[in-house]
Amino acid sequence: MQPVTDKEFKALITLLDDNDREVYSHVSDKLMSLGIEGIPMLESAWESSDNQLIQTRLEELINKIQFSNIKDRLIRWIERGGQDLLEGALLIAKFQYPDLDEFKLTQKVESISKAVWIELNPALSALEEAHVINHVFYQLHGFFGQQNASLDAELGYINKLLETKKGNSISLSMLYLIIAEKNDLSIYGVNLPYHFIMAYTRKPLTEEELRQNDQEKNVLFYINPLNKGIAFSRGEITHYLEQMKLKPQAKFYSPCSNLEILKTLVYNQLSCYDHSGHTEKAQQLKELFDLFHPEADDEQEEGEEEL
Repeated sequence: MQPVTDKEFKALITLLDDNDREVYSHVSDKLMSLGIEGIPMLESAWESSDNQLIQTRLEELINKIQFSNIKDRLIRWIERGGQDLLEGALLIAKFQYPDLDEFKLTQKVESISKAVWIELNPALSALEEAHVINHVFYQLHGFFGQQNASLDAELGYINKLLETKKGNSISLSMLYLIIAEKNDLSIYGVNLPYHFIMAYTRKPLTEEELRQNDQEKNVLFYINPLNKGIAFSRGEITHYLEQMKLKPQAKFYSPCSNLEILKTLVYNQLSCYDHSGHTEKAQQLKELFDLFHPEADDEQEEGEEEL
């Protein structure tokens, strides 16, 4: 944040409705330089102004600052290899809900994770461990999948999932995976076309192994997030692909990286807004999507078809 005096700030605000493009560009750049810390000042100026043009331009500036902040944080998240899936999910949620309380939502996730930890013990098999998560996730906390709603962007945001308990296959999977990771369980995402699922593996996989999309050999069973975490086999994926008239590929059976998971989420949200006519939001999400390296084919998109 570049500091400005109260007098300078007020002068800049009064110039926001200037018809001279050069003047407005200078004023806009100066206010943009305030950064995320300057948003309370801009919001206060919006509340005290009765000039509609100034209010509109202040809203645009606030949105630009918030988006720039999310973009910068996402770049850093990608550069770190997408290590913290919860952080990534919260960043995308802040795109639509910039004022969400990240700490409060993190505490909610920790509470669910602890409830799983209490019921786990070393004597359980992999399938029994999955049953423990399913019990806590779907029965005790009441999370459920909304089917046939692939174009509802709200279902993709983790804050809305925690609030309403309702999500789509990718938001449910992401929360499930975050809880599994916090409990040291080897469960990973699998990016099927139009449907996101999970896989329980024989051993923990490194980020590099996950990026190769060739770890099917380590999969014990798959997990369907839209059907209360029910376990299923490879054959059902093949059957699903046949129904969808899609050619089987190794990546459709293999666990994927956090980078690919978040890239898929961004693409799904982009598609929702584009389909509903929210062009500006779709364009901004395209900017976020383009930050990712080609972890997965751009044609892959996430939907809500249940296996």
